[in-house]
Amino acid sequence: MAYITYQQYLDLYGTCPISEEEFPVYAGLASDMIDSITRYRIVEGGGISALPSILQTLVQKAAAAQVLYFTQIGLETVLTGQAGQSFTVGKVSVSGGALSSTTTKPGALMVSPFALSLLEQTPLMERGVHVCSDRFLNPFWGI
Repeated sequence: MAYITYQQYLDLYGTCPISEEEFPVYAGLASDMIDSITRYRIVEGGGISALPSILQTLVQKAAAAQVLYFTQIGLETVLTGQAGQSFTVGKVSVSGGALSSTTTKPGALMVSPFALSLLEQTPLMERGVHVCSDRFLNPFWGI
């Protein structure tokens, strides 16, 4: 299930660069990406509705940012990790810019920087390992 609806996307960003019929594909992929980033803590915790409202809002905003990123960068570039390097037509030469950098890892092309910054404000991105002897357990340990 997608974490964002077409109407929620319109409320956040106004007009949508893709049609309402195409939106569920982009929203589903964006939600899958968020699940991957958060190590499936949302799914394991009972879904987005089980989260506190502030976390629900941040996850929905991150999903919307990821959908926008997919539409701007292109699904082919994001899903394959391959950006066009450069090409020349006549006297005009175009290079891929930052996306074609050899130092950029293909995985870095997949995630919206804005979505990451939103999710980093939540405990869903925490990478710590909890042990039974932790004196002060994180309240979101089960997520």
